[in-house]
Amino acid sequence: MKKSIRLLSIVLAGVMLLSTSALACTGVYVGKDVSDQGTYIIARSEDQGQSDYNKMFLVQPHVDNVPGRYIEDTATGFRIPLPATTYQYTYVPDYTRGDDGMYPGSCTNEYGVSVTGTVSTSTCDAWRSADPFIEPGLREAILAAAVAAVSKTAREAVDVLLGYVDEYGSEEGNTVMINDQNEAWYIEIYSGHHYCAMKMPDDKVAVYGNQNMIGLVDPNATAEDGYIYSDGLFDLIDELGLAVKEGELYHLAKSVTNNTRRDSSNMRNWGGMKLLAPSQAGEYDTDTFYPLFYSPDEKVSVLDVMDIYRNRYEGTELDVTLEGQTGNRVIGTPNSSQIHILQTFPEWPAACAAIDWIALGNTEHSVFIPFFSGITDTAAAYKVDGDTYDPAGAYWKFKRLCTLAELDRSLYSQSTRAFWKQQEQLMYDEMIQAAPTMIAKYAESTEAGAAYVTQLGIQMAEREMKYADNLYAKLFTAVMHNTGRSAERVAAFLADVPLRQVAESKGYTVTWNGADNSITMTKGSVSYTVTLESYDCKVAGGETIELTHYVYSRDGVTYIPMDFADTL
Repeated sequence: MKKSIRLLSIVLAGVMLLSTSALACTGVYVGKDVSDQGTYIIARSEDQGQSDYNKMFLVQPHVDNVPGRYIEDTATGFRIPLPATTYQYTYVPDYTRGDDGMYPGSCTNEYGVSVTGTVSTSTCDAWRSADPFIEPGLREAILAAAVAAVSKTAREAVDVLLGYVDEYGSEEGNTVMINDQNEAWYIEIYSGHHYCAMKMPDDKVAVYGNQNMIGLVDPNATAEDGYIYSDGLFDLIDELGLAVKEGELYHLAKSVTNNTRRDSSNMRNWGGMKLLAPSQAGEYDTDTFYPLFYSPDEKVSVLDVMDIYRNRYEGTELDVTLEGQTGNRVIGTPNSSQIHILQTFPEWPAACAAIDWIALGNTEHSVFIPFFSGITDTAAAYKVDGDTYDPAGAYWKFKRLCTLAELDRSLYSQSTRAFWKQQEQLMYDEMIQAAPTMIAKYAESTEAGAAYVTQLGIQMAEREMKYADNLYAKLFTAVMHNTGRSAERVAAFLADVPLRQVAESKGYTVTWNGADNSITMTKGSVSYTVTLESYDCKVAGGETIELTHYVYSRDGVTYIPMDFADTL
């Protein structure tokens, strides 16, 4: 969550800041034992108080033996000194006129350490008064990068982060997740100097909103037991009379919040459980302290996590399309600027241990594009800066689709979502197929591996952006077509899909005939032949079927209507 945002006018300032505080972010964790691919998954949405907020995707290079540097929170002047050598990491910063600092969002570094931060939280008044935030102090604006730049393991990263809080103090209440190839940690920063870090269980999942979540803990537990506490944490809880205990165990979340929950966050906790463990969720209850960790009903894939970030409580009593439910704080909010899913593979080379799935704009009508974490560069569109719509920028390419599709979800949402869901499945398969080559390249040398994954990442991103441009052209045309028409004459949008990519993914051989501009898709005894600019499709055996849209080519890609592709 941003502490402040670009304001359109002084008059709007108070409204905008209130909106930001009401939104904030959602975190997701999947332990490696309950992941379908045996991977750690940590994820987070970055939600804003406005729906136009440009984010970029960049790589910070390794710096060797350059002393005297620091990382600075440009909004406050707060600085943390850096060692002479710092590590390469990916990050998702704000546009540079964002006026509140870098906000790296998520980082995966060259040692396979991933950091996602932060999900903003708050405690009760008594706690905040007893241990005030420090200004200037550590903020989300630099936190993830300041940790990833200097940490070789998840445990070291936890120690670095908590050391920052000890030395400098925190300016915010924050939740952070950190993992490497061996373990994953969850950290809650409660106030200026107090925190709790806990090792996350490998056999559990978590979905949480903007509230403290750590439950019953033993005040005598140590780092070897999987807990690290700030000095005097439990003493202060007792001194303030806030302790909520079961026997000798303290319920930290209930204690530091004075036993309160907010629907805006609690709904998201429940919504995640409803998706991943419906057998345990029950009906939503405002007063329930939903658990942070629980066992999923089935193994969880990264595709399942993507669906979480699109969720608007469809089919439940909180469904925002139902009367009286329109104001519910959904997980899939239109005000997300970027959403990242960091998926770490325990057996891969540390220099390329993860797949970073990055979605720009809000996920409901955008797409997660995967990048091996060893990349040294990103596509040019991810570097487009600025606060005003620019069709050359990756953020704007995807956000404009969200804007159009959400004008009327009944007309434009289903096919847009189906298009990107199909692409995500195809990219998921591509990355798994590419992994053996990636591993072989890294076995040759780090340089060979980095060159391979960088080129692959740029090619895949540029391909998806080409698809996004075509999807936008079609969707914008559909919106114009329906504008001013009566309800009985409007038409639902139907996306077109790339013929070769989709047909080959389904096992067809695709053949181009330049003599008559026809394309034949063949699998065994089944074949379909289509022709550019024609609605006709010839089927093996002599039958001709009429397509809902003519076949066409744009920017070197041939497209066919999605409803036909679904029948292949």
